[in-house]
Amino acid sequence: MQEEKKGLSWLRLILLQIVIGCTLIGIFAYVFRIGVDEVRTVPKDPNSRDMFDGVPMSMNVTYPGIGTISIDDPKELIAWKASFTRLLNGSGQPTRANASRLLLTGSMAYLDQEDVPFQIGTSGFRFGSDLVNSLDTSAEIRKLQNMLIDKTLTAETVGNVIANPVHQVFRLQDGVLAALSETDRTALTAQMRTAVRLIDFSHFDFMAERPSAHYVVQLKDESSSGKHWLHIDLYDNAYFIVFDLLDETNHKAYFKLSDAS
Repeated sequence: MQEEKKGLSWLRLILLQIVIGCTLIGIFAYVFRIGVDEVRTVPKDPNSRDMFDGVPMSMNVTYPGIGTISIDDPKELIAWKASFTRLLNGSGQPTRANASRLLLTGSMAYLDQEDVPFQIGTSGFRFGSDLVNSLDTSAEIRKLQNMLIDKTLTAETVGNVIANPVHQVFRLQDGVLAALSETDRTALTAQMRTAVRLIDFSHFDFMAERPSAHYVVQLKDESSSGKHWLHIDLYDNAYFIVFDLLDETNHKAYFKLSDAS
């Protein structure tokens, strides 16, 4: 009697084919593999200037004794960022840092990183951990200060300074300072708040004349070691000239009195 031939069962045959197929696929995948680039994540150096290359959203600046202003216009922020970049990248040989007679402090807020503090002094500029104080940057630093005082000395801010009881307001007459009465101080505040800021006063000829009144505001600022003053000249033809003589930095702002005042 002829014996039956024994073979693999269907289940074992299918499993064997799967094992052989996977093995072949693995061998071909290894032999003909496609190379890929290896990606590494490098942590940012906190002292690197790359951290200043984010998207600025706002900027706050504090002027000694006057107050804090906020800048959030995108075009202005881009311009300020460009100015800061020029200072950081264009500095020459550093010089010995002197104490700043006028120090503006502030911070720049970014969309994608932490706020970066900065300082604009008469002898240097600090942004985050970077400091530049060479002679090559002094003109650029003074330009930044002038731009900021133009934004700070508005009719509203000067009016608030005069009305603030922490500041002392005097009237200078015949070389003598006399404290301004509460009534006169209130009137001066109202006039200043309704005044109109003028950009160019060079075409007026009354500046050679003596003012009809001269007021001096002593600004009190706890964070500043030196005294700061605001000088206000009133002329007979109803024009205000406001000089911000903070340690002889000679920042100027011009105002025209409102007819209603």
